[in-house]
Amino acid sequence: MRRSLTQIADDLGLNMDTLNRWIRQGKIPVNQQGNMGIYNQSELNRWAEKQRKILMSSDDEHVDQKTHQNQTAHQNKETLSSSLLFSAFKRGGIFHGITGKRKTEVIQAAVEKIPDFPGKNLAEIYHQLMEREKLASTGIGQGVAIPHPRNPIEQGFSQPMIVACFLENNVDFQAIDDKPVFVLFLLMSSTIENHLNMLSRLSFCLRDREFMTFVRQKPDADLFLNRIKEMESSIDKREM
Repeated sequence: MRRSLTQIADDLGLNMDTLNRWIRQGKIPVNQQGNMGIYNQSELNRWAEKQRKILMSSDDEHVDQKTHQNQTAHQNKETLSSSLLFSAFKRGGIFHGITGKRKTEVIQAAVEKIPDFPGKNLAEIYHQLMEREKLASTGIGQGVAIPHPRNPIEQGFSQPMIVACFLENNVDFQAIDDKPVFVLFLLMSSTIENHLNMLSRLSFCLRDREFMTFVRQKPDADLFLNRIKEMESSIDKREM
């Protein structure tokens, strides 16, 4: 996979200085070409999981080990699930007719659709999403944008979700192909590994020409979720 170093750093929750230093030192499975990074998604996922375990073990003296393991198992349950993407969309919801004529307006409208969870702070989520947009547009092309906070959401948030928002009007997102956006997939997770796994699975779907033709029809929630389930079945077969 090939992405900008800025996007890779953002996905991993790293600052650019740290990412560049680790690449030079060979501490992260990413090869640099100019301002772009080339990596294997599965390899980077394994690296992120290993880093998380190292960070967790350093806190063991402060946290009861059994409780810590239970929490870890709970967080990883969705990561290991073959229906991660389907569950995330079902949890987040599928919405149509999202109003707004500018990026800021449609992101605000999308944020207002986020289901309740303990400690939900819409103003903070919106702020994080816009901070991410300042780094680089999340408009990935073909009329699709994937807004996401720069850092994992931790307080009161345990299960990943994706809020699908079909826009009433196409909106300029400064996307990489300069095409206006017609759908947002607002991606939220409490862990880097879940974020990367959801992004990988979603990217697989969006690279499928038939799936994109289907999405442009702005299907209702049941049709959309059924199609996602079919796509994940294809992903699982490829990974066997």
